[in-house]
Amino acid sequence: MFTYKYPRWAGQIFYKLGEQEHHCSFDGVKDLMKFYFDPMRWGKYENSKKESISKILVTDYYAQKAIDATKAYYVIGSDVLGPMGNELIPFEQESDAKTFLDDHNGKTIVKFDKITEKEVYKLDE
Repeated sequence: MFTYKYPRWAGQIFYKLGEQEHHCSFDGVKDLMKFYFDPMRWGKYENSKKESISKILVTDYYAQKAIDATKAYYVIGSDVLGPMGNELIPFEQESDAKTFLDDHNGKTIVKFDKITEKEVYKLDE
């Protein structure tokens, strides 16, 4: 999947390996979270660990700007699909997430630290 084709959905994880900072780009929050929960599953990043993450960015769905993923609100279970199907839809403001949830038949709003790996993989069903 080419991330640059889907800027509305883009996310990035920045992490340090030794003294060097690296980053991975993703075509949506769902795949970003899969990497976050288990970076070793992605092969060549086997040395990256959660402890080495320095920054996580996602794209606010309405504002179309990069925001701090750890402070964002995510709508799960809406009728809006990303490039890889069902997605977690990020918002910087809780009020925007609530509006989106109401307008697009969302099921719930969660903060980053409340997203579970099981919930992420369930989006693929």
